[in-house]
Amino acid sequence: MNQPRFSGAYTDAANWLYRMAREHNGENVRAEVNGADVLLVQRLEDAEHVLRRRADNYRKNMHWFRHMLGPSRFSEVGEAWEIRRELTQHYLAKFDRERTHGLAVRYADEAVGALAGRSAAGDAVLDESLLRRMTVSVLIENFFGVPLAETRVDIDRLATLMEFGSEYAFAPTVDTSALNHRHLAALPRLRREIFDDFRLFREGALPDNPMLEGMLAADRDPENDIMLEHELLTFFAAGAETTASGIGWACYLLARHPDVQRGLRDALAPFWESLRPDWAHLSTIAPLEAFVSEALRLYPPTPLVTRLATGPDRIGDHAIAEGDNIFVSIPGVQHDARLHTDPWALHLDRYRNNASAGSNIAFIFGPRVCGGKKFALVELAAFVATFLKRADFALTSDAPPRFHWKSLMLREGGQPVRVTLRD
Repeated sequence: MNQPRFSGAYTDAANWLYRMAREHNGENVRAEVNGADVLLVQRLEDAEHVLRRRADNYRKNMHWFRHMLGPSRFSEVGEAWEIRRELTQHYLAKFDRERTHGLAVRYADEAVGALAGRSAAGDAVLDESLLRRMTVSVLIENFFGVPLAETRVDIDRLATLMEFGSEYAFAPTVDTSALNHRHLAALPRLRREIFDDFRLFREGALPDNPMLEGMLAADRDPENDIMLEHELLTFFAAGAETTASGIGWACYLLARHPDVQRGLRDALAPFWESLRPDWAHLSTIAPLEAFVSEALRLYPPTPLVTRLATGPDRIGDHAIAEGDNIFVSIPGVQHDARLHTDPWALHLDRYRNNASAGSNIAFIFGPRVCGGKKFALVELAAFVATFLKRADFALTSDAPPRFHWKSLMLREGGQPVRVTLRD
């Protein structure tokens, strides 16, 4: 059998991952990716081996992403990663869930009104910038105590920088032609503009904030190479861009499955009518939890984890040598028919508290699990509940999705969803 090969445009990477998940379902695959030999891991037990049981043998392989965004928690390993993790992990783990829920409801209410206005004006797809503004607004106000409008943060610049980085996230380090890419000429100016946007964070013009104070102290410490602006980039990218992608796919699924949309609305009705419409109550609505998990399983915002073997090993039937490229395909793992009957369909009745559920796999797992996982799950539930309360969602096209890789997985051309406010 011919070895699978990927050598197309970086934007097509997620489409290739989904094709491999269909053509080699439940199998790991040796493939050629941009001229490099790669083991594509699509089995949960082997992903567990790479990401959890033998995580010390598989270091992050994000050379080019580091080149775009600078050293950060995204790219670093060992002590450098531990230091950066300590700057934010406590706050991501101990955040105020009720406050986060309240902010998410408020900004979702604004966003769904704006989305409906765009639909009424004739837009046939969701405006991704409105979703990004919603998620960034919750993140900044929750963790820095100031509304987005009072900062200089330009969310479109952040999105552009993330897109630059995505061109290299799917390129093994053997391909040095990336150094000559046209985007590199624009990178210094873009980075300067974004760093200038972050001036308020460095100048102490924001409310007192222990997390920001910790970042600034690390920035001033000559013993490390931590830079405040790099940490802020990581925080906003990981904490807002991925959630915006997730809510876009959730809206698509609501529009594609009117029966599910109605069922969720019925399940949420007692919550909306209660005297206690808070997070403690919302978190008990099992169908909503299942829907968020299934949206993450079917369309994970971050569909790929890249690793480099630091020593010999064995993954399933494949011998691993030092320096081998390992790609863990999240769509491959989450669409494995051994784990999920009819894996390409939406099911709300089988995945709650399941080890292979989307809410457990999509954020990665093991010692390098996404630090903002719990925060994102609270946001997504609150966003979906508020959207369902305020609006109806309908498809404007029945065409199956094609994916657009942009450091996270978006739909090519935008989500074909019309939003109509409810009476």
